[in-house]
Amino acid sequence: MPSKLLDALLLAMPLSPTLESWRQHLKCQLPYPVQGAQTLFIGEPPLAIVAFQHDRAEVLLPAMEWRHHDIHTAKPRSLGVVEARSGSLEQLLALVEETVALRLKSFRECSSCGKLCAPESLGSLQGEPVCRDCIKGRRVLF
Repeated sequence: MPSKLLDALLLAMPLSPTLESWRQHLKCQLPYPVQGAQTLFIGEPPLAIVAFQHDRAEVLLPAMEWRHHDIHTAKPRSLGVVEARSGSLEQLLALVEETVALRLKSFRECSSCGKLCAPESLGSLQGEPVCRDCIKGRRVLF
């Protein structure tokens, strides 16, 4: 997830005062845990990703690409960009909320415990979705 090396390198290029205030607002005011410095990972598991660049903020939807039943790679999808000079914090917050809502729609209920889980943390037991906590120790496909 968050790369400390990448964040350290990007912090060497300071953000504009506008983008820095947006970043601070997201880190402090969202009702979800936020990790990262220059790239913010919102929620656990990630519900949205906000990547700050020198002149804009890009909002990404966390997504996985499955190469095989047990091999996946992160492939976040861009849902929008808010430019520092022409955009606003309200636009960024709306885009983040939209992304979180879209991500939450992809969550499925564990057939064993009923907990909502991200698709990448669900396996299958007798054709039903089951979370990793309920399936520990069993031989299943994730």
